[in-house]
Order: sequence, then structure tokens, then C-alpha cells
Amino acid sequence: MRFASCLFALVASPAFAAAPTPAELDAGGLLRVCLSLAVVIALILAAGWVLRRLQGGGVRTGGNLRCLESIAVGMKERVVLVQAGEKQMLLGVAPGNVRTLHVFDQPIAVATANAVSPAAAFKTVLSQWRGAGS
Repeated sequence: MRFASCLFALVASPAFAAAPTPAELDAGGLLRVCLSLAVVIALILAAGWVLRRLQGGGVRTGGNLRCLESIAVGMKERVVLVQAGEKQMLLGVAPGNVRTLHVFDQPIAVATANAVSPAAAFKTVLSQWRGAGS
């Protein structure tokens, strides 16, 4: 008996009502859907930003200490090239363990492969798009 009453309440709920007709889908409904989607995307981006901040992600630069390059060599292991003052060191980093692999006498030139700011790249793409549309 209890199952039948729950089933009746579920079937009678507004969620199982007839789907709206195209005439009922107005601009206000479309605007609400778009705004809801924008809010969800903003929340996802904000959560990612907070997690990066809490985990200490990203490249941090200090006065005399810089992380020049980093590469993963395992699931939790990395090799990091660090510059401290005039010296460059190659460090092996694992959970709870940092070891000096090599200290370079001469600094290694770190290549910046055509470093372009995201704003400049976007401006270039936008100008190309505008030119193609004309």
C-alpha cells in the first residue's frame, strides 16, 4: 500500500507533466537557461581557481628564487630546474622528499618558445576573424 501511494505521488508530480510546447518556450525561459548555465560555468572556474590556490599550484616567483622549468617523471615525482641567485639547480621532487640532482656552474639558457601573451593571441585571432568576415 505504501509503495502504491509513493508511486502515485511520483507520477502526479510536476516533473512528469507534459513537455512544454514550442510556443511556451519564450525568450524569458531561454534567458533563464543561459544565465543558469553561465552561473554553473562560473562556479566550476571559481572552484578550480580555489583548488589551485589551496594546493599551491602555479609558478611562484620570489625575490631571488625562481622555478624555471618542471617536468613530471612519474605519478607524483617531478624534476625541477630552480634558479637561486646566480646558481641553477636541478632538483628531484617527490612526496616528502627533495633531492639535489645537479648544481650547474654555468646557467642554462631557458628557451621561451615565442612567448605571446594570451591577450595578444586573442587580439590576433579576433582581427583575423573580422578580416575573414568582411
